[in-house]
Order: sequence, then structure tokens, then C-alpha cells
Amino acid sequence: MDKNTIVDSIDNGVGQFEAEASITVDDVAPLFDLSDYPEEQHEILTECNRRIDEANGKYRIARFREDMFAKGLKAGMYFCTFDRDENMTGFEFNEETRQMLGYDGLEDLPDEFDSWVKTLVPEERDGIVKLFWDSIRMHRELPDITHATYRMQKKDGGIIWVTGAGRFIRRPDDGSLEIYMGCYRDITAQQEREEHLKIIEAIGRVFNFSLFIDVSDMSYRVISTNEYVEKVPKDPDAFRFLKNNVADSVAESFRSSLYEWLDRDRVLAAIEEHGSTSLEFYSESANRWFNGVFLVGDRNEDGSIAHIVYGCLDTTDTKLQSLAQQKRISEFETEIYIDSLSRIRNRRFLDEKLVFEPCKAVVMADIDLFKEINDIAGHQVGDEAIQKVAETLEKSVRKDDVVIRYGGDEFLIVFFDITRGELENKLAHLSSAMKEIRFENSPEVRITMSFGGAFGTELVNNLIGVADKALYESKKTRDTYTVYEI
Repeated sequence: MDKNTIVDSIDNGVGQFEAEASITVDDVAPLFDLSDYPEEQHEILTECNRRIDEANGKYRIARFREDMFAKGLKAGMYFCTFDRDENMTGFEFNEETRQMLGYDGLEDLPDEFDSWVKTLVPEERDGIVKLFWDSIRMHRELPDITHATYRMQKKDGGIIWVTGAGRFIRRPDDGSLEIYMGCYRDITAQQEREEHLKIIEAIGRVFNFSLFIDVSDMSYRVISTNEYVEKVPKDPDAFRFLKNNVADSVAESFRSSLYEWLDRDRVLAAIEEHGSTSLEFYSESANRWFNGVFLVGDRNEDGSIAHIVYGCLDTTDTKLQSLAQQKRISEFETEIYIDSLSRIRNRRFLDEKLVFEPCKAVVMADIDLFKEINDIAGHQVGDEAIQKVAETLEKSVRKDDVVIRYGGDEFLIVFFDITRGELENKLAHLSSAMKEIRFENSPEVRITMSFGGAFGTELVNNLIGVADKALYESKKTRDTYTVYEI
């Protein structure tokens, strides 16, 4: 995951990644380098390193706290500590946080990560918590300071907007995350509009092209731009300006959907419901893929949206990496999940990918008197029979359904969306289709099949046994089908 992905996942807000200077704590006791000592001393030296590391950590935490309060950061804060495996070991609020959110003391809002989660707006909670843990997981790829704007819920149920900053503090020897400090201020009433606009300005460092748009009249400020945008005719209305960009640079096949998307009321409704709205397109002038994103800029005192941000993310490298990965996965699955003779899915695919999927029906089928075909016409014709049956089955089902060579001359079909009547019609059609199969070098060979179906909304695994019993019933007479309904 990269920085653009993190920004794109922020719910109901804007994101920024901005490097800021932080204090450097380098006067700590060094760890022993085990390679400098005999192996028999490594155990005791490892224990020494553990104790030195623990003491260094406590010292660094104290210094960063001192720096934090020396700078007068009298805002809501939380403070997380991590071990060397980057598992969270401690979480602490400051008193300003409790006051801002209407809580009274430690017992009312305990120093626990779950307490912070509880203060997030419920419908946005999962997205923001995911953003937190994604940031922790990839912190080495991020600068010291990250910012976001989102909503929090007070004890009395009231909602406030906060602009937040988080600082990563990493251990100097191995770069592992030791401390994460979160700081946020209530910007609901917009007393600190100028401070918030500084955060908006920093979006230019993330987006290839971005605008800060006033919702009331669609006027805008260009936050960041590029050579292709500069060639486009300017317009005082933000959405007309964006449509001009579409006309001048976007591939024709994407223009219609972009014009439809670039509608003020539609964008505002999507942002209110989902926190953001985005659309991918291809730029012919730049020969690159981009993702256009609208986010909340800030809100009025009554909570209505005052400004929105449009940003354009270059997704070309991510898209190419994704396509390459999909190709590798496809090649891998072709190798292990495709039957070499019939060229359809094999039993391993059923066992590893399909058995616990819900479906509407499972059908078991096998070729009648297949041993006689081998004995009379030879195994080469037998192999050809399996290939032609597999091809007929594949062509007779929908793309989403799955045909599997279950073993030998036995096949299994999984239907994900079918009615009882449609299933019986399908089996009757397949029974007729098998009789049409011909063999160039053995025209005397004819094929019939027996089918057993299990119908009912169930896991594939739970229908296989029922379908097998239905097949057993059909094999008593051959060239027919039986369906059992659960």
C-alpha cells in the first residue's frame, strides 16, 4: 500500500502527508553488537540489550513528552507505545481530550485504544480505524507527520469535526515504531480556519492536480497543477473548468461517464453519504491513468459542507502492478487448478476454493458405460470423449457457474443462480447435447450421460452428497437426470 492509497481510504475528510522536524534523541546507551563477542556470551548479551532497550525507550518517551508540552500543544492528544515487533503496548489520553469530548476523568474515558475507537462516529469508525492500522503497518514508508480531518462523537452524542495530526517516532537503531502521538483540535466552529487551510494546501504534495472549491458559488483555488491542466481554458466555475479538462485531455471512451459524474449536487450527495466519491479515467495527453477524487474540505458551523476538495491521483504504477499481479495469479491458478486433459477446473479447485461457497444447486454427472468406450474404441477415444463432454458442459452453463472434472469420467457443476425449473430444463438440454457428440475416427461411438442434481440454497459442500445420491438413482436406468430438493 502506498501513500495515495492511504489518502484515498480516509472517510469523511482530507489527508496530508507532510514532513516536519521533530526532536532527535541520540544520547541513549548503545546496544551490544553480538557479532563482536564469542557465541557463548550471546545469551547474556541479548538480555543486556533487552534491558538497555527498555531503559532507552523510557528515556525517549520522557524526552518526547517534554518536547510535546514545551511546545505548548494544549490540544486533544493520545499517546501509543509499541514493542519491537510493533505490537501496541500502551495507550494514553491527555486531559484536554477528555474535556473536548465531554468526559470526566480517567474512569469516564479509560486509557485504552478501544476508548479512542468509541469516540469515532459509528458509521465512519471502521474506515478510520483501518486507516490508523494501515498507517502503523506501513509507517516506514511515511514521513514523521500525517494529518487527517474527520468527525468524533462526544459523550452526550454530539458530533464535532477535528483536524488531527499524528507523529511517528521510530527507534534509531532498527527503524521500528516506538511511539505514535495523535493530536487533534476541534474545528467545528471554524475558529481555526486558517490552520485548516494550511492542511488543505498540503494536498498539493499528494495530488497531481487539485482544487479547493467553495460550494456556495463554485469558485475555487488551484492547490496544485500540472502542464496538461495549464493548457486548458480557465473558467470561474470549478465544474466547468474540470469538464474543460475532460474535453482536452481525457480519452473519449471515459468522457461520457466523467461528464455525468461532474455534477455539483450529485457530488455533494455522494460525499455526505460516503465521505468521498471517485472515478478512474485515462489521460491521452499524459498517457497515464488517474483517479479523480472529491473529499470534504471543511464545514460551516451548522455542519453543512462549506468547501470540497478535488484531487487527481496518478494510479498508473499501482494499476500496472495490479495487472502484473493478476497475471501471475492467473498463471498460477492455470497451473494448479486446471485439469490437464479436459482443460476445465479440477478437484483441487473444488476442495480449496469452492466447497464452502453458498450456491443454488450442485449437479454430479458421469458418462454412461465409459469403460466400454475405452475397451471398444481405445483410451485415445476415451480421452477425447472426456474432452468433448467437458467442452459441452462448459458451453452450456453461464460464466459465473463452475464445471469441474471430479475424477475419471465424473463431472460436477455448481450453479450459483438458478431455479428448480431452470435446473431441470438445463439437465434435459445437456442430456440431449451429449448425444450429438461425434468422433471422427470412431463414428460408431455414442455418448449418453446420467445426472444427479441437489437443489437448495446451501454451501457447495452440503449439496455434493445429495447430488451423488441423485446420480446413483439416475444410473439405475442411465441417460436421465434426477433432482432432489433440500
